Amino acid sequence: MKKNLFFSLAMLAMNAVSHAQVDVQINPIGILFSNLDLTAEFGVSNDFGVETGLGYNFQSFDVEGGGYRNNAVGIRALGKYYFNPEDGIDRWAIGGYLRYGAGTATLKDDSNPSREKIKNVKLALGFYTGYKWVSRKNIIFELGLGIGRNLVRTFEDENGNTVDTSDIPLLNVDILGRLSLGYRFGGSKK
Repeated sequence: MKKNLFFSLAMLAMNAVSHAQVDVQINPIGILFSNLDLTAEFGVSNDFGVETGLGYNFQSFDVEGGGYRNNAVGIRALGKYYFNPEDGIDRWAIGGYLRYGAGTATLKDDSNPSREKIKNVKLALGFYTGYKWVSRKNIIFELGLGIGRNLVRTFEDENGNTVDTSDIPLLNVDILGRLSLGYRFGGSKK
């Protein structure tokens, strides 16, 4: 009895996975802004998708005459509702996102062996809208924009001094832009 139940559940799971639609994308424009971003979107239904993303930020910037190099990792969850999709999760969508990132900015001063480090943490919640095109060969092109609020945005130096910018207007705005390319695995074919 247990073997039959296990076998039936395994066959049901394999059938669901074989028809599942997964869109994998990369944001090549992000590389211009020192940010690598890889996402995977899973079609929950014909008009709703859930996207997860992993990003790496390696941006350099100057603060008060000191040059810093940031190394941060971020994760993102995004739910998207698609209006009038043609073939699975495609065309115009709206949704909400949650984004978390943490990293360390290090002073780029070769003459100072004990380089100053600043830890930074970010947690943002926002609204997203975008449009996704899917070719007959399952090539994906997506253009989107999200805007939200940093619920947490802190910077902490090595001495434990912390600055929280999440309550300062304009510094607590979170912007999510994408111009991504990818490929669709599974799902229906045009």
